[in-house]
Order: sequence, then structure tokens, then C-alpha cells
Amino acid sequence: MNGPDREGDSALVWQGPIWRLGGPKGASVPGWPDDVDLGSSAANANRLPAAVLLYLDDPSTRFSLAMALADIGRLKAEVPVIALTRSDTVLPDPLPRSHALIDAGIPADALFRMICALQRAILRNEEARLRRLVFGRVPRFGAAPHHTGGSGLLVIGLGQRFLDLFDARARNVTLVGALTTDMGETYLGQRAFDAVILDTPADDAVDTIDRLRRDARFVRVPILVMSTDQRDLEPLFRAGANDVLSGDLGKRQLAARLAAAIRLGRRRRLADRVLAESRVWLLQEAGRGGLPLEKYDRYLTGCRALCDPRGLGLSELHLMPRVEITPLPVASLSGDMTGAILSIADATSREEDLVCAVRGLGPVAVLKGDQGASLLQHRISAILGQTAL
Repeated sequence: MNGPDREGDSALVWQGPIWRLGGPKGASVPGWPDDVDLGSSAANANRLPAAVLLYLDDPSTRFSLAMALADIGRLKAEVPVIALTRSDTVLPDPLPRSHALIDAGIPADALFRMICALQRAILRNEEARLRRLVFGRVPRFGAAPHHTGGSGLLVIGLGQRFLDLFDARARNVTLVGALTTDMGETYLGQRAFDAVILDTPADDAVDTIDRLRRDARFVRVPILVMSTDQRDLEPLFRAGANDVLSGDLGKRQLAARLAAAIRLGRRRRLADRVLAESRVWLLQEAGRGGLPLEKYDRYLTGCRALCDPRGLGLSELHLMPRVEITPLPVASLSGDMTGAILSIADATSREEDLVCAVRGLGPVAVLKGDQGASLLQHRISAILGQTAL
């Protein structure tokens, strides 16, 4: 289902062990995968991991980091790589490229939700790339304001660290300040930002995170929180912060963690725009009779290529139910029914799943994994059963 509630899912998209370099072993969190030491023989590229955790604050990782990065580079598909650090950690040089560089004080349950969210983010990115390759651009497509604009950070609160943030950001990144959450939401609706930084008391930050996560436009925007109290780490992470910038961060540490959040935000913005654009194009194609079968087959081939390495099955659902109405021929109802089915399926599926009409096949849905197929079919049947077409 498109919307903020889907972002609360705490289930892995694809299974596999957690590869870990340094840090504590395992976690008592429901659904936490097998925890494998990246330096052991059990960790190899034959079974794709659910995620890789690099504890940069652990001195023992210094000697094996290069070998670990080589193992990650041999993987058959992209997986979440999360680097964990402390405010006083001396970061390695060069710094390993990661999807997130966060405080190692993150509680295990929040870390697990982050892994799940990053798995989905990777699939959304690959889905967006595939759709752009197969479907191309939509002529004269006008992007929503919150999808447009150059790279930027929005600071809500304007506390004590604004000048530090200004100095640590990359020079091509705009820094915009907002005194209040209301002002920040207005700015977020007017242009795109790679990430939001909250420079407010912890209680206010929790409220702001909750407000932003409830808005479908901003639900995936990375949110970082400035904090001076280590006791705020757990509640802020559990509230949904992507990182908590606590303690006396040096310029390199702050710059590295901002850069990781910006990378994640840029990829999110591009995926958001492409998926929104392709959705418009697919609806237009439905009105013209549906997607050409050749393009649909190309899409299926590409989709299998991104699913197979992760062990995800591809569920291809033909959504047109049997219609038994005596007074009118089915053909006279097919257009209305196709539109109704596409509308229902689009509203109840994930953005990274394809919903479209295909010439000769009618309305179809292509889902990554098997979990959502029966639920989607049930919802469509239930709604159509109570809808007069």
C-alpha cells in the first residue's frame, strides 16, 4: 500500500544472514537473521546477506576492513551496508562507502527496522532504474515541487550547531534554516531536500519526526537529530531518526555522516520522481489500450534479474475477474472494470511493484516476492464485490 503505514513494516524483503564486522554479536529482536562474523569462513558471496554491519568504532576492524570490503564487492546484488561509529571514533581513510553511517548506540530493534527500510530503498532504486530503461521518459511530465530542486539540507530549529553544519556540508549542498516545524513542512512542500536535520530539544524532535513520517510526501526523507545528551539516543532512534548526531563531533565525523545521509536522500529523490513519472505514463497507456506486450516482456526479464540474486520470487497476477452479467456484454464493461481494477491495485500495492494494463492481457500486477499476491487479489475481489461498475 502506498503511504506512510507501509514504511512501518519491520519485515525483511529478502532473507539471508547478517554479515558483521566487529561489534556485538546477534540481537534478541524478532526476525533478526543469523549473525555471521564477516571474517569467518561462513561468510561468503554464495548466499546474499540481508545486510552488512561494519562497526568502525571497534579497533579490531581496522585490520580486516579492506578484506571485508572486497567480500562485499563480490556480491551478486546490492545489499544494505551500514557503518556504525561513535562521536570520538577516528574514521578510517578512505572511508568505506555505505548506505548509512550512524551512531553505534542505535538500539537493536531500530537497527533492524533500518535494515528493512534500506532493503526496500534499494529495491525502489533498482525498480526506478529498470522503468527508466524500459519505459523511458514521459514527455512534458511536470514533477511535484517536493521532487524538484538541487541538493540541499533543511535544518529545523536553528540551534547551536548551524554554523558547524554549514561548514561540514559539501560545497554544492544548499543549507536552509527553518525556525519551526510548520515552517519546515512548508519548505519541504516547496522543493526537494536530501535530508532534514533537527536541531531542537529531544522531545520536540520526536514530535517533528512523527509529523513528517505521517506525511506521504516526506515519509522517506532521511532525518538526523542533533543531541547533546547520550540518553536521547535510544528514544530518538526508536522514534524514527535515521541518525543521532550526539557528543562533540569533529568536522570530519560530521561531514562523513552528513554525506552518507545526502547520498541516501539523493537516491530516494531520483527514485521518487521516476516512479511517480512512470505511474502517470502507465495510466496514460491504460487509456490507450495498455502497455505493448514487447515492453512488458522486457520489464519482466529485467525484474527477474534484480529479484533472482536475492531469492525473491516474481508474482505475476492477472487481475481481471470473471464477470457474469447477463443484460450487457462483458466487452461493454471491460474499460470501466479495467480502470477500477487498476485504481484499486495501485492504491493497495507498493510503489516498487508494477501495476499496469497490457495489450492482450488486461490489468496485471507484478509483485516482488510472494507475500502480497493473495492479499492484493482478496482486496480487489472484496472491493469489486461492493462496487457498482
